[in-house]
Amino acid sequence: MHLDWRTLCCGWSLLLCWGCLSAAALGAQNTAEADTLRLYRTPEVVVTGSRNPTAADKAPVRVEVVPATRADMAGQLTVAELLEESAGVVQQYRIRTGIQLMGLEPAYTLVLLNGQPLTGRVAGVVDLRRIPLGNVERIEIVKGPMSSLYGNAALGGVVNILTPRPTNGWEGRLQVQHTTHTGSELHARLGYGTHRLATLLYGFLHHSAPFEVTTDTARFPYAGLTEGALQATAYWQLHPGWDLQADGRFFQSQTRGAFAESFGGQLAVNHGAFRQREWSAATTASWTYRRARLQGGLFANQYEESYSWDTPQSSTDDFRQRLGRLWIQYDLLWNIRYRFTAGGELLVEEVSGSRYPEHPTVRTTAAFTQWEGMPYEWLSYALSVRWDGTSTYGGAWSPKASFLLRPWGERIVQLRLSVGTGFRAPDFRQLFIRFTNRLQGAGYALLGARQLGLELAPEYSRAAEVSLLVALEDLLRLAPWGKEWALEARLFANWVHNLIEPFYVGRQEGLDIYSYRNLARIATRGLELSVRGTVELPGRWRLQTRAGYQFLDAVDLDVLAAIAAGTAGTQDPSTGRFQ
Repeated sequence: MHLDWRTLCCGWSLLLCWGCLSAAALGAQNTAEADTLRLYRTPEVVVTGSRNPTAADKAPVRVEVVPATRADMAGQLTVAELLEESAGVVQQYRIRTGIQLMGLEPAYTLVLLNGQPLTGRVAGVVDLRRIPLGNVERIEIVKGPMSSLYGNAALGGVVNILTPRPTNGWEGRLQVQHTTHTGSELHARLGYGTHRLATLLYGFLHHSAPFEVTTDTARFPYAGLTEGALQATAYWQLHPGWDLQADGRFFQSQTRGAFAESFGGQLAVNHGAFRQREWSAATTASWTYRRARLQGGLFANQYEESYSWDTPQSSTDDFRQRLGRLWIQYDLLWNIRYRFTAGGELLVEEVSGSRYPEHPTVRTTAAFTQWEGMPYEWLSYALSVRWDGTSTYGGAWSPKASFLLRPWGERIVQLRLSVGTGFRAPDFRQLFIRFTNRLQGAGYALLGARQLGLELAPEYSRAAEVSLLVALEDLLRLAPWGKEWALEARLFANWVHNLIEPFYVGRQEGLDIYSYRNLARIATRGLELSVRGTVELPGRWRLQTRAGYQFLDAVDLDVLAAIAAGTAGTQDPSTGRFQ
């Protein structure tokens, strides 16, 4: 098992240089601040729901915040494990570890890291195991279509992973952990920050040996894994009103051994090696003048992976994706009750490798605007709309309206309502892929629609949501032994048209051939219930409790219509009776 340690050491050197430069600059800062004895309970601030910092209890768009401290208490290792404990978030363990929101596949959830998109979707899934928890401060989740602000791939919702920023001088953390089978991990973090200048360096290493699990007569092998990550962030307030931020990230993993996959209910085991590598860089500038703010930035990302199978043909499969993003956003605080936002972005994506021999490129141009208002203390709203145009499918409009009502005070009862539309454009895989799998237990070929001369239309959705949040602490007066108790109920419905599904094309040269087409209309609807709170026990003990339940109903509307019309059903083979 081999990992490119020279690349990691080079990255560490760059990070150390960054740290030395930042420390030298920090030494020139006057960090003395006046002490105070006053304590304030500051409201929780979220950014994902409106692309602007907003108090969570006044945000019309419901944003669920998952703190990383929850993982420390539960002994969780990855972002996927942390999200698994959130109501309405369902894990899918297939080729990658992805999450399902609103009853929709992981391909419909946009995953962001500090507001920037993560690339490298395989089978429509961004593997959340690429993000170690050691440098995560919190995760913000918005369920339901957010195409009105984020465009393509946000039809089911948005997950924004946020990293910490030091603000109180020096801080450091060193964590070593070993788990049976999962292996050993090392997390190291060092940072320094004030209100004007901050820098943070983070490194991660993980190694696990191959092992095998035996259940009854079945044997499930797991390959060995070695991976590492480096991440650096720097923030500088050049002048009151001028802010600069730079981020850099590198990730690499090497997996070797036996890989087990299920095809048609049969377990297939193959041997080989799998490598992932990703790097990204981002820079952001912000200028604030009185009640207006102008910000923009550049983002570049490259993800690549390669498979080398130990077969007589020594087959190799590789894939590379590059993304460049240029964006700008203007915010105007009209007055204390109203805020106007407008912006745009340009994205250029390209893929290459054995799966994409034609090296396709997609360009997307987008513009969005939003109006937020709070005409009364008991009412606030957000109205947003976005237009996206790409080189592969044309243009699409995505409006959304969200409302928050607080009829009996800000904290006791919060009623949220939202209606909106979402869309998801055909991705590279559905349009351009040319992939053949001849491994044991598989034997199939996957061709993009354009390889067969077919065209795909974007998938569109209409969604509605109603949620009720009740602060039990204030309503039932649970204090002093009960803290932050809340009950939330959420009803949602989502209708998707032009659903893109794989279909069987035929058989050629001993291989089953599949492609994609717009086939169905589906609906997902359901109910979510959650309760959370803290009990203060004697001796400085605290008991934190969370419970959640989701009922989900997902149906194919075309199938239901065919059943109602009597054109679909089953036939009894003995009597020939159709029902």
